[in-house]
Amino acid sequence: MVFAKKVKKIYCLSVLSLFSFVSLSQTLTVGFIDFPPHIALHEEYKDSPLYQYINKVFLQANFKVVYVKLPRERAFTELIKGRVDVLMPTSIPSNHETVRKLSVPLFHTVPGLCFKKENYIPILSATHRFEKLNIGVPAGSQVVAALTGSQANLIPLKGEDVTSRGVELTQRGRLDAFYHPSPVKVYHQENPLYKEVACSYFHGYSTPIYIAITNTMSKETFTAINKIFQKAMLEEPYEYYFAMRK
Repeated sequence: MVFAKKVKKIYCLSVLSLFSFVSLSQTLTVGFIDFPPHIALHEEYKDSPLYQYINKVFLQANFKVVYVKLPRERAFTELIKGRVDVLMPTSIPSNHETVRKLSVPLFHTVPGLCFKKENYIPILSATHRFEKLNIGVPAGSQVVAALTGSQANLIPLKGEDVTSRGVELTQRGRLDAFYHPSPVKVYHQENPLYKEVACSYFHGYSTPIYIAITNTMSKETFTAINKIFQKAMLEEPYEYYFAMRK
């Protein structure tokens, strides 16, 4: 037990030393994508749990950080070109070779569809019922195969606050449904936006959500960020932090 504690202490000290070396003159530009309730861009994003968790991690590492809000359809372009160093939260296709990701997922989600209550489809495995439906999808998001392989009309929604707008368009009847990356977190009686909709889930499609890193970042900085993030997730995983916050 004593030996294990010593090893952990040495690991933490080595991580902090690496960070001190890298971060002395390092400024990071961190981009946020709308992903309520983890980060909600229609509200003051500094009140969002993901910002508070990540900002604490970067502050402990003495990084200078500039935060920017990005529409989903432009976010990856900014990351690939190196105008943004870090992008979150996002799912990353396995064949995406133009960006890197930190080794540990931030959290996992089960996506779903939100309908106006009178048009509710409870079982999403019955994909034949999607035929000719107009379904809004956040532009640039990774969509489950069950939906892309259906006969639905997928309509990309652009902008920073696509989640709230997608639900609003569904409530108005402008869309038949909205593809939500994580409806379980927001589809409840305390959320006034969801009183007129009902959401179903694509069970079996758990999606890991990552922090993406530009390929223009140096190997030393990437390694430092990855290690300090692993340390933070070991001490208090984000999903635990999210569940326990007041």
